[in-house]
Amino acid sequence: MLHCPALVTIRLIAGKWKTRILWALRPGPVAFNALQRQLPGISAKMLIEHLRQLETDGLVIRTGARRGKVETVTYAYSDYGRTLIPVLDRLGDWGLAHEERN
Repeated sequence: MLHCPALVTIRLIAGKWKTRILWALRPGPVAFNALQRQLPGISAKMLIEHLRQLETDGLVIRTGARRGKVETVTYAYSDYGRTLIPVLDRLGDWGLAHEERN
């Protein structure tokens, strides 16, 4: 069987929402509710599921902070996850250059 290194990346970011979540995290840490607002159509359950997968894969870090009785959860790239940003940038460049074909 032919080894395809690109599949390593594709397996980590595959799915309807993972790439969108990673794109939304590019500017910096994002609170869960703000992230859900940036991704219309995703349910809280689906967002949690994908964030957990990204966290398990080491791409994203979850941070909780308590202010009084309210806990705010934010998500951000891990150091390892940030190494994926140039790859997403190149994918985005290719998409922009060819989006009229699709």
